[in-house]
Amino acid sequence: MASLTITDVHKRYGQGPQAHAALQGVSLAVAHGEFIALLGPSGSGKTSLLRAIAGLEDIDAGRIEIAGEPQSTAGFTRPPERRGISVVFQNHALWPHLSVFDNVAFPLREQGRPAATELRERVERALAEVGLQSLGQRHPGELSGGQKQRVALARAMVGAPRVILFDEPLASLDLELRWDMLRQIARLRERGITMVYVTHNQEEALALADRVAVLAQGRLQQLARPEQLVREPATAMVARFVGGGNLLPARVRERVGERLLRVEVGGHALLARCARPPAGAEVMISVAQTAIGLGPCAEGQVLPARLQYLFYQGHDSLAEVELADGASLQLRLPAGHGARVGDALPLHLRDAWILPETPR
Repeated sequence: MASLTITDVHKRYGQGPQAHAALQGVSLAVAHGEFIALLGPSGSGKTSLLRAIAGLEDIDAGRIEIAGEPQSTAGFTRPPERRGISVVFQNHALWPHLSVFDNVAFPLREQGRPAATELRERVERALAEVGLQSLGQRHPGELSGGQKQRVALARAMVGAPRVILFDEPLASLDLELRWDMLRQIARLRERGITMVYVTHNQEEALALADRVAVLAQGRLQQLARPEQLVREPATAMVARFVGGGNLLPARVRERVGERLLRVEVGGHALLARCARPPAGAEVMISVAQTAIGLGPCAEGQVLPARLQYLFYQGHDSLAEVELADGASLQLRLPAGHGARVGDALPLHLRDAWILPETPR
């Protein structure tokens, strides 16, 4: 049995012609102990879906179940406190007048359990797991942003919830604190708790999740493991948003293998993988930034290009090149590459994927 099941969920805000469809028939199942990231740009529906799972939003149609028990249907919403869930918010949501210990103990006391001795043991254990065992008597105003987020994480764990929901918990943290929280959340995965994590940050989603659900305009675009999203996007939106994917129009020349075709791009022959041979000759291929290199390669996989823009980013550089037919590609160049704007560059495409659909 799935830990969390979402079936054909719809949610609209407003009435009449000005109504906004936040969720349009979203369905997915999350296994027990699985970590799912809800990834998408602003307005994609990811936060509306999280709030519906939490019971903070009603749904207009569909069904949400936790451990097989109905939580939301049209006309019925089980209260959040009766769902067996915890939520970690971006803004921490700590009580400023309570100590760290009392903030973490709050959900246990609200449930009327357990006895005082066990409560103390569970709170101290949760604080130790996030490295705050010595700060139990401090108040939120005495903590850094990263420490506040760890208190929120300890509070989410202490009640042994069936599902933990994360609402962009790292968005307000600087780079060093973000990495610290990523480690904390990665350790939490080892406890086998089902987790749903909302973010617009592709790196967070790909680094943490077992599977990533990509949403756009209230619809589920693709649900897949991180490596599949990057290498085999289902739609043009997924290719662009997840992998910084380059999209190029191509024409099928011949079938080379069961899932391998030779295609023509700008007058040059390339090999491209596919889920199934396309019906027509005109296709769109996706090439991830990390799948493009420079220099000699296998015959038939070279695209001549000219370097147009170069942005140094420390460990590497983001480059934009122009092909002979005027199309643009973005790729990553390693430190010390030596290329300059205006240089002619031979591009080596290590991998290309034929989109199953035409881009919208």
